[in-house]
Amino acid sequence: MTRMTLSIVTLAALAACAATPNDPTVSALDVDIAMFEARRISDLPVTNPIDLPSGGVTYRGQLGADVSGDAQGSILGDMIMLVDFGDNDIAGNVTNLNLIDPNGEPNQRFDGDLQIAGTETGGGLDAFASGQILGVDNEGYTVDSRMVLILDGDVYNDTREGDAVFGSATGTSTGDFNMNVDGVFFGTAN
Repeated sequence: MTRMTLSIVTLAALAACAATPNDPTVSALDVDIAMFEARRISDLPVTNPIDLPSGGVTYRGQLGADVSGDAQGSILGDMIMLVDFGDNDIAGNVTNLNLIDPNGEPNQRFDGDLQIAGTETGGGLDAFASGQILGVDNEGYTVDSRMVLILDGDVYNDTREGDAVFGSATGTSTGDFNMNVDGVFFGTAN
């Protein structure tokens, strides 16, 4: 009975060490498309404050950034940003956050998401995106980190006035693994 107990304990300990990362949910082509879309939106004209939409608008897009520290390369995730121009509130989230290696190849998808909260003033967007993310390090251990990003951007005109957003996304992720994050967020209205 002692041998069986030791074997089960040993297997459990080994299983805890050998975590498998989540498969990425983006391809290298998706990364290229996101970079193109970010550049395209950044070249659009900023919306004049008198031409901003009234009420709430939902913007769908992505957050992409270079990362350095315990992870190298970049991240890319899906963003939904709700801007209420009447109440001047911003809410939303970033999900499906993928780690991309320095060669542009998707590495793994992190568990967890980032919640967006902030304010809109005259088309200027000031918000935070924060949350706990979990991944697997190079040694196969599950690691977690708290990511906090400052989102600073504006409302832009794409096919109509005020139907796009773009801005910087900078900050850090600290915990079992630490990263510096320097990138952008972007999206268009439905």
